[in-house]
Amino acid sequence: MPLTLLQIAQRVAAELGLPAIATVEGNADNTVRQINALINRSGDNIYQEYPWIVSQEYHIVDIEAPIDTTGDVVVGDTTITNIPSTAGIVANQFAIVGDGLLTSTRVVEVVDGTTIVIDQQPTIGGTGVALTIARDTYAVPDDFKWFANMTMWDRTNHWQLIGPMSPQADQWMRSGIVPTGPRRRWRQVGTEPTNWRLWPPPTASGDYPATLIFEYNSKYWAANAAGTRQEGLTIDTDYAVIDGQAIVLDTKWRLWQAKGFNYGALQAEALDYLARLGARDGGSPDLSLARRMSNFYLLNQENVPDGNWPGDGNP
Repeated sequence: MPLTLLQIAQRVAAELGLPAIATVEGNADNTVRQINALINRSGDNIYQEYPWIVSQEYHIVDIEAPIDTTGDVVVGDTTITNIPSTAGIVANQFAIVGDGLLTSTRVVEVVDGTTIVIDQQPTIGGTGVALTIARDTYAVPDDFKWFANMTMWDRTNHWQLIGPMSPQADQWMRSGIVPTGPRRRWRQVGTEPTNWRLWPPPTASGDYPATLIFEYNSKYWAANAAGTRQEGLTIDTDYAVIDGQAIVLDTKWRLWQAKGFNYGALQAEALDYLARLGARDGGSPDLSLARRMSNFYLLNQENVPDGNWPGDGNP
């Protein structure tokens, strides 16, 4: 069973020979308050040590249909006016395509219901210019902490997304002579939550609808009594989703360190326990030392006999 905040604090106190703790929530005792803070410090540190199975989640991104509209464009002016409606357009989350607009032009401000500001000056002007405005930047989940590498896929087209793009590669694609390719690319840019950007923007026919997916590690290492995941332990009945005993051991040496005591042995015990947990978390695949990996689940030279085939006439 998972350990609650109160149970973790009680074990820490008991194992260190400190006075028993009846409650953590609202306790005015300085040592109890310090244990409470260090429990959350330990939990935050432990969940980042390994990609724990209990912290692995996935996120679906449904590509939105672009907005086909019109607007008045002036050469050298980054303001586009007389758009029939700017509803649904969000600054710094949408790209824009149209005659006279440079590659990779983006919307940086929505002034009002008919006017937007872009980040690059148009080279051709006109009235009622056809424009396509498409979302290219999507939000990561609220509990997102880091990506699980090699898990980004376009499920609609059955291909893996290319990325994360480096700043150099991203600008090469956006600013070079050949700005597109046969597959989508992605990059994490700016601050959370809306910082997962695609290239090219989904403006061409066939780019949408599309379903993308990526896996990530959650920062919600705790939960409340109702089972709702959260970032830390706040009240006595909150419990740790990650291993509670690891938090007990980690909190013990942190408390002794804070008190100025010799904490080396306690720290070594905690690190050894954590290493063993990480080594067996989720199991491990078999690794072959052979030059070639054998697919034993398929028919091949290693699982098909040379003779004695069943049936009449077979050797």
